[in-house]
Amino acid sequence: MDFRTRHDNQIFGVRATGLVVQDEKLYLVKSPKGKYYTLGGAIQLGETTEEAVQREMKEEIGIDVEVGPLAFIVENQFTLQEKSYHQIEFLYIVTPLSNPATNLEEGNSVRQCEWVTFADLEKLDLNPDFLKTELANWDGQLKHFMNKDN
Repeated sequence: MDFRTRHDNQIFGVRATGLVVQDEKLYLVKSPKGKYYTLGGAIQLGETTEEAVQREMKEEIGIDVEVGPLAFIVENQFTLQEKSYHQIEFLYIVTPLSNPATNLEEGNSVRQCEWVTFADLEKLDLNPDFLKTELANWDGQLKHFMNKDN
């Protein structure tokens, strides 16, 4: 069961993300509309964020990963389909232990995955946006960000 609470039109949840990094490249999912995003999802009750990252990488792209340091914590507040979301997201640097799948299957849709160099991140419509500059410049220290759509 996902660690998610609903109250009226508001949803609060905790999410774990794996930043799959290799040779100064980040592995991303590309939506049909050309938007790029990271891999991860809601943690489950009783699961640590590191365990959630390992599970999500196996579910989404079929690989085992070595979970490295926690790089970023992001507080996301946004509205989607008339619902207000508040998410706390833990982003870990992960190293793939094999080649990841080239596609991500979500429900009835299949999305392409690809390696993007750190230098090319700035050219993308990327979520979360701060990764465009922060990932290449990450100094090994945990950083906190807030994204609030108004």
